[in-house]
Amino acid sequence: MSDLPIAPPAFDPSDSSVRPPVGRGADVGVSCGLVLLELIALAVIVVLWPFFDHFDLDPATSIESHSLWRYLPALGGVGVLAFVAAVIASRARATVTAVSQGAMAVLIVFAFVAGAALQSHQDEKDRPVPAPSGPVGCRSGGDNSECARYGG
Repeated sequence: MSDLPIAPPAFDPSDSSVRPPVGRGADVGVSCGLVLLELIALAVIVVLWPFFDHFDLDPATSIESHSLWRYLPALGGVGVLAFVAAVIASRARATVTAVSQGAMAVLIVFAFVAGAALQSHQDEKDRPVPAPSGPVGCRSGGDNSECARYGG
């Protein structure tokens, strides 16, 4: 009689290439902790930093407009950290943390792109209208004979 093949064990602790999945409680705890830290970082970047940056009790100082260009790199940095945490969590087979960090990375990238578009629009709106470069007083834009400066 021939021997039947034996199936390999489901989990071999001596095999270092395969990791067991992370415990669900630890996964949820790490996920909640990272989301809380990212929300605190976002609140500091978006609310507190601009507030303290422009906080002045002297009424005689001139008020300058807020520019998001100073704060967007920090916002992008938090987004990159969330993406790196999602990649590390997915490699560690921590599914809850990977999904939550992926969602946070997508939301932060959306906020980054929306902030950049808003500031770009505001910069374009605040740019002064260019002055006319041609002769002043022309009526229809035709030749120089109808312009007041050339005796038209």
